[in-house]
Amino acid sequence: MDRSWRLVWQALLTLLGLIAAGLACAQPFALAQLDPSIDPPPAQVLAGRFDRGFVPVVGNRILVMDRDAHWWRLIATEDVAPTHSPQLVMDQPYRKRVDVWRHGADLPVRRSVHDKPIDFSHSSRFMVFALDGGLRRGEEIYLRVQASDLTESTLNVQALDEVHRLDMSHIALRSVLLTALGVIALLAFGFWVGLRERGYVYLCVTLLVQTLNLAVEGGEIRMVPWFTDVLPDRRSNIVLSTAAVLASVRFLVFFLDLRATQATVARVLNACSWLLGGLLLVSVFRTWRISATFGNAVLLVVITTVVYASTIAIMRRQREAYFLTLAWTPLAAVLIVLVGAYQRWWPAYPWLEYAYPVGLVLGGLGLLLGLAAKLQQLRRDRDSAQQRATYDRLTSVMTRAAIEEGLRQAIGDAHRNQRPLTVVFFDIDHFKRINDEHGHSAGDEALRTVAERTRARLRATDLCGRYGGDEILVGLPGARLEQGQVVAEHLRRTISANPLTVHGRVLPLSLSVGVAELRPGESFDQLLERADAALYTSKAGGRDRVTVQQAAVGDVAI
Repeated sequence: MDRSWRLVWQALLTLLGLIAAGLACAQPFALAQLDPSIDPPPAQVLAGRFDRGFVPVVGNRILVMDRDAHWWRLIATEDVAPTHSPQLVMDQPYRKRVDVWRHGADLPVRRSVHDKPIDFSHSSRFMVFALDGGLRRGEEIYLRVQASDLTESTLNVQALDEVHRLDMSHIALRSVLLTALGVIALLAFGFWVGLRERGYVYLCVTLLVQTLNLAVEGGEIRMVPWFTDVLPDRRSNIVLSTAAVLASVRFLVFFLDLRATQATVARVLNACSWLLGGLLLVSVFRTWRISATFGNAVLLVVITTVVYASTIAIMRRQREAYFLTLAWTPLAAVLIVLVGAYQRWWPAYPWLEYAYPVGLVLGGLGLLLGLAAKLQQLRRDRDSAQQRATYDRLTSVMTRAAIEEGLRQAIGDAHRNQRPLTVVFFDIDHFKRINDEHGHSAGDEALRTVAERTRARLRATDLCGRYGGDEILVGLPGARLEQGQVVAEHLRRTISANPLTVHGRVLPLSLSVGVAELRPGESFDQLLERADAALYTSKAGGRDRVTVQQAAVGDVAI
């Protein structure tokens, strides 16, 4: 069975190869290349002195393996009528300069995506040469090609309407992709402004540099005249690509929290960052043939390391790793194919032209969502920690630190706005006896009950916290002493009138309460000291009562 499937697969591949070969031979011309080691003067080539040096090429593909100029000759194998305005079209024109001579022409028609004069009659997806009058069988066209990359191009003869249709499709798709990348980068920047999380800066820089690099590589940057004089060379490609990878590495270290979770991996990526930073610094001034190879080698190390780190993080159920895997697996696969194509390990497949920017958009969007989820989880953890620090676990009222901080702020506001503020300070009578005779669970239930009934008697703006043991401190902003006294008395009566039932046994409860109003210029410690003195006056007076700390006369027990 396996053998049968292998035979079917081989037959399918053979059929596809024959179809591709048939399509390649379907063009109305034959292609030949002059010895790549020579670059004779154009006049001698046009005069036919080197015709015997042209070697036939199978298919219609042009590949320049170095930065020297190379000659090709195109001979029409059939007539091409001028009816549909035929055009000689070369795809993958990026970083290429092409001169074309037709029969009888002394000067060439020059095309280049970036070099002046720039042809704005077509998109940067093609170099287009008008074949005015069509082609006659046997007619010769000479091409002189210089390239600064290793991308293979294809020659075709197409009708002008078809060229325009392909142009419009290319422009529409590239516009959507570049706009999407720019919007995601701006969203990341906006999140950074609002949240001050550096992860958004890393992502923003990564996407912005990638967007600029795509616009340079794809030729859209030629719409800005100043950039056409600065960016379109091999150095700009290395600088922008290296900067993008460097920003990506720093983002990934942050995103996966590698310093804390995988220290060894973080050190490897830090070393890659130093190598990329050195390459970036050197490439600003000069590049060599080895520069791109070195950068690609570091990129492969980065990809391998990130794949390993993501695998470990997934095994540890780290949520960010799932987002990273879903967002960047397709992009990483495309990058590996791209690096292999640049290194001539396999062909530069045509689909790579759009697969890379599509992968960038999907990866950027996925990581933006992943980063938002990561920060949301961090905020939930922080809020949970803050909740634990602010509210007492047993009684659900504020902790001592929280009630102190809240009351200090309320006292400051009361002094600034010249508004009253009263505090109520109480504890449960004979609380130690409850613990000793009925157990700590009964004491805990008594504390929960008193705290719950206290919160039910207070306003939303009032403060209530467990100050220590069975002591509860209440702050009443805007309340005079008389109002605080009423609140305290109602609370005392509520507790006394509703005994607690624990394990089927009725447990009477009562409170000793002290009340004090804030005096002009008084601090938190001074106010609490007076309320505490009133509380102990209640205890000394027999418990189950409210004592008010009068402003000038003294304590009044009720």
